[in-house]
Amino acid sequence: MRVAVWRELRRIGALPLQQAVVALPEAGGLSDKLDPIAERVRNQGGVVYRFPLRDLSGEERARLTDEWNALRTQEYEEIVEECQTKFEREIEFEIFRGNLTAAEAEEIEADLEKIKAWAARVNERDVFAVPARARAEEAIARCERLLDDFVQRVYDAETEHGPSLEPPAGAGWPGAGDDEPAAASEA
Repeated sequence: MRVAVWRELRRIGALPLQQAVVALPEAGGLSDKLDPIAERVRNQGGVVYRFPLRDLSGEERARLTDEWNALRTQEYEEIVEECQTKFEREIEFEIFRGNLTAAEAEEIEADLEKIKAWAARVNERDVFAVPARARAEEAIARCERLLDDFVQRVYDAETEHGPSLEPPAGAGWPGAGDDEPAAASEA
């Protein structure tokens, strides 16, 4: 149960202060997302203490805000890294090897949708609007342009040569370049 609760707290962006102690700003309705997590803990026999931190000094509030923003900044930087090291490199590699197929374009588009969904989750909990958000948005916009370019290349290749009907390597199909012959069926 502890790992499941920890994952749910991470999913909503909770700021870990100590083991089993987290903080969430009330802004953006984030603290309301604790309700189902607290209920789960109680249903499993655990104890939940939940209270507002209203009597913080200005320095304490600033420190919590800075830590919250540092966590969001880290998440945005991971999105930028995902865009640069995985998404962009994947497109470069597929162009290099001439894998200009509709299936590859669809796979790359799905990868971009995952990145966008991840960014949307981070945006939702970025209640103090950290500057790193702009970098992540720029990286995603670049990925969108690269995807558009890749799809255009696939379209051009299919318009010129027809769609690629080569089966994926390793599929076990005849002609796929596998070492093992395909199983023959008896009538």
